[in-house]
Amino acid sequence: MSAAAASPPTAHGWGDLADDPHATRLMEEALAATEVAGLTFADVRLVEAEELRLYTARSGELDERSEHNAGIGVRVLVDGAWGFAAVPLTGPGSPGARAPRLAAEQAVRSARAGSGLARTELPPRAPSSGRWEVPVGLDPFAVRDEERHQLLQEAVHAASAPRAVRSVTAGLNAKRQHKHYADSEGSRQHQHLVESGAVLQATAADASGVQRRSYPNSFHGNTAAGGWEYVTGLSLPSEAARVGEEAAQLLTAPHAPAGTASVVIGPAQMALQIHESVGHAIELDRILGDETNFAGTSWVQPADIGSLRYGSPAVTIVADPTLPGTRGTFAWDDEGTPAVRRTLVDEGVLREVLSSRESAARHGRQTSGAARSDGWAYLPVPFATNVYLEPGTGSLPELLDRMGDGYYVDDNRSWSIDDRRLAFQFGTEVAWEVRRGRRGRLLRGFSYGGLTPQFWGSVEAVAGPEEFRSFGMPCGKGEPKQWGFLGHGAAPTLVRSVRIGVMG
Repeated sequence: MSAAAASPPTAHGWGDLADDPHATRLMEEALAATEVAGLTFADVRLVEAEELRLYTARSGELDERSEHNAGIGVRVLVDGAWGFAAVPLTGPGSPGARAPRLAAEQAVRSARAGSGLARTELPPRAPSSGRWEVPVGLDPFAVRDEERHQLLQEAVHAASAPRAVRSVTAGLNAKRQHKHYADSEGSRQHQHLVESGAVLQATAADASGVQRRSYPNSFHGNTAAGGWEYVTGLSLPSEAARVGEEAAQLLTAPHAPAGTASVVIGPAQMALQIHESVGHAIELDRILGDETNFAGTSWVQPADIGSLRYGSPAVTIVADPTLPGTRGTFAWDDEGTPAVRRTLVDEGVLREVLSSRESAARHGRQTSGAARSDGWAYLPVPFATNVYLEPGTGSLPELLDRMGDGYYVDDNRSWSIDDRRLAFQFGTEVAWEVRRGRRGRLLRGFSYGGLTPQFWGSVEAVAGPEEFRSFGMPCGKGEPKQWGFLGHGAAPTLVRSVRIGVMG
């Protein structure tokens, strides 16, 4: 079949872009339409995504939603200026068989409209082609509705046992994508991504106030690259009973104090600490001053890369999109760069940043392969992949013993950080007093704050690999706003001289 004879899918069902030859024909048609005078680069992304989300509450009402979309995005570099256009392949707005050519022609027109405003030159890159998919034990979309609903009801019932628990929400989510990529340098790629996740939150209330506990993470639960086996492995109903009990216990727990103290921070809270004070701060577009509309720039300067003291020698932070089972995992980023593990902070020194080809070229470096987009309708921008703090040695009890007196805290309750990613404060759902290395009273209302380099410079030790946990989470960035999906992880971390009690 010739490229001109190819026709895009029009149905709304899943699987329209599972066919490699069909997707290849669409991409080649689009690439052919970008061959104009002055073109130095073009890439095409075909993405089909299907998502399922369902939630239930103590009232028993079920909120179940599913979404499906497929489209084509074309990006071109003409006379040094970028152009981009995206067109749906399904739905009422789809132009049908004209979609590939239409997207390409609109992209070229937008590049010519910006000609002379700025000039971008990409360094050469070897083509990379292949097919990759997330290993899945059981397709989450093949699970019967009755099984999903029963799991949620059991979790809600278990968390609702204490009388003080006033509300419980439980949810499940699944997403699958076919992502096809082709560019004028010769790369041809197909990735099949599958995600599965769950969330549970119990809220207790009385005359003293309101307390909340979450599982497996307070920040939208947790989602992994994998199948239904990840959800069943969470043991949601049995963990729900603990979550409900802890929410009720917090109502009568003493208030956490204010002052300065040693703190061991658990993996769930460390995941958000890494995201806000490292991941966002070392995105190269923020460092170069591009990303100012949503969530700010960075306190890191372009000249700092390679030499800035970011933390103590106990702090080594890596970006590893090859890490199996986590949400920031892929074989190629959204502009076709192969996934490679990179050390961002090496024993406290900033060595690498999160970048796209374009931002890296402007800084005179190679991309770190962190260009991501929220589907076919958006331009790729630097997002975190799997960014985590490397484990040290020893168990959590050994780390608490090393701390002596202080606090063990985990699970985020609230957070705030300035638009340079410098001054921050976090509140946690739970805290335990630690005396002589032993965990004691449960405390409520714990919070801590600081400045990014001082906080990371005060890290004394990190527990070993056996205590490491990874969390998948969403992240908003850009104008128009995009959602990126990534992973952060850590083992419990001992930080000295932390300012605590910074908020009510």
